[in-house]
Amino acid sequence: MSHPVPPDRADPDSGLRAGKVMARLYERLRARAGNDGAAPAGIAPDARELAHIRTAARQFTIHAEQCLLALMTEEHGELVRHSADALSELVRTWVACGVNPEDVWIELDRRTRMGNLLLALNTAERQNTAPVLRRRPWKIRTTKLP
Repeated sequence: MSHPVPPDRADPDSGLRAGKVMARLYERLRARAGNDGAAPAGIAPDARELAHIRTAARQFTIHAEQCLLALMTEEHGELVRHSADALSELVRTWVACGVNPEDVWIELDRRTRMGNLLLALNTAERQNTAPVLRRRPWKIRTTKLP
C-alpha cells in the first residue's frame, strides 16, 4: 500500500487542513451510520448501538496501541499511518456515541487557554525585584490541566 507524498510544507495552502479533514470524516461516518449516528439525547442506545460503540472503541484501542509501538520503535511512517487509523476510529466512536467534534475542539481550546493563563501567571517576570520580595500567591503547584 503506497502512501501519498506529503504536501510541500513551505506552502501553507498546499496541504489539507486538519479541521476540514476531520469534519469531512465525521460527516461521512455520520451519513454512513444513518439517523445522525446515535440515539437522540435522553434515550438509551439499544443492543445493536451498544455493540457498534464497543466495536468502535475496541478498534480505537488497537490502533492506539500500534501508534505506541511505532513510537517506541521510532518508525515514523508507521506512526503516521497508525495515527490516522486511530483518529478515524476515534471519530467513528464519536459518531456512535453522538459526540459532536466541535464540542471536543471547544474543550481542547478551553484547556489550552487555561494552561496558557496558568503558565503566564507562574512565569510573570519581575527582574528588578529581589527574589525574596517576589511573592506570588497564585503560584500553581501542579502541571495538570484542569
